[in-house]
Amino acid sequence: MVWGNRRQERWAVDRAKLRGDHRVIVVGCGPGVGLALAAGLIVPSGFVRGVDPSATMRAMATRRCAGSISMGALEIGDGTAERTGCADQSMDVAISVNNVMLWDQSLGFAELFRVLRPGGLLVLTVHRHVLAEPAYSLRARSAEAGFVDVALTECPRRGTSPAVELTAHRPR
Repeated sequence: MVWGNRRQERWAVDRAKLRGDHRVIVVGCGPGVGLALAAGLIVPSGFVRGVDPSATMRAMATRRCAGSISMGALEIGDGTAERTGCADQSMDVAISVNNVMLWDQSLGFAELFRVLRPGGLLVLTVHRHVLAEPAYSLRARSAEAGFVDVALTECPRRGTSPAVELTAHRPR
């Protein structure tokens, strides 16, 4: 996961255009590669929350991000896209890398819409070959949840299927 998702983790964090005061939720944070990247951009006044349903992944992420955790800039908890543990409109950015195929998508997009502040940004990427349905269904589900300015692209990758990349905003 660390090696195979590295490029997509970097794309997602770059696309989020994180600032020092941002509050960020990383859904399905896995071993913490994206968490570490995000935390490095929001210190000292921002905050990152990573959620993952796997205790093994949370333990790996905790080890990788120990410094940011000890500074209070990052927390890792049990959760999913459908159940983030975040308050209403408490986050500026939501990031998801290679886990949307595990969601109940209607519930997951609705939850991320709920936790994002007005104008908040959703950044999502996933390997095309793991989706059980056409990539355009992600655009439809995000729009059904209320997201606007939904952009969906496929980025070619060497050696495997394209990466599906989605960005969307909660209306202001």
